[in-house]
Amino acid sequence: MSVRTCVRYVAQLVLTLCILAFVPGNAVKLALLLPIWILTFGRVSRAELLLFVAASLFFSAMNATALHQGIFAFTSPDVLRMPVWELAMWGFYLLHTRRMLAGFDPTPMFSGRWWVWLLAGLYAAAFASITEPGMLMLSTACLLGIGLALHHEPADFAYTGYMIALGAAVEYTGVHAGLWHYPGSPPGGVPAWFITLWGGVGFFLCRLVGPWLDPGRPLAPA
Repeated sequence: MSVRTCVRYVAQLVLTLCILAFVPGNAVKLALLLPIWILTFGRVSRAELLLFVAASLFFSAMNATALHQGIFAFTSPDVLRMPVWELAMWGFYLLHTRRMLAGFDPTPMFSGRWWVWLLAGLYAAAFASITEPGMLMLSTACLLGIGLALHHEPADFAYTGYMIALGAAVEYTGVHAGLWHYPGSPPGGVPAWFITLWGGVGFFLCRLVGPWLDPGRPLAPA
């Protein structure tokens, strides 16, 4: 990736977080985010578009479950206890990460093993069913540790580490801007399990999705 491209995606993230934090109105936020993403992503392949849509749908369902259990809460929800812009955010997070780390590719022959899918299922089940923060952190840290012990190519650490950093930027911006909050007043307003949540998503993005993404077939010109 060129320095210019890297700067573009960093600016994309900063602008996204600024809109979330400072622009009033949920619908207005979404109306600004979508065209900015279209402009800054440029050409989008069919596989990338599928990633965006699938991630948005999957994580919206996961969020709805977590919100129902009281793991966290949005301040001004619109639908399914979420603001309307949240329905598209995880699609953005995963596509943004993929673009930032496009030079890191895992070995495809190891990416589709059944146990990786099993780990992903257990990971999703943990976040859908465990509400006690300490137990959630411990269980998901163990699962992520197993994944990294068995798959530890540079791509695995790049995706895991970048999404932890991205998660920190998103979580602390959202909490301190008053967009959402966590029960129990965790230190800094954000529970420690955000590390395994975001890191695990990065790991599975690398292992389960990365090998099949093909950025060479654009849907639209840059």
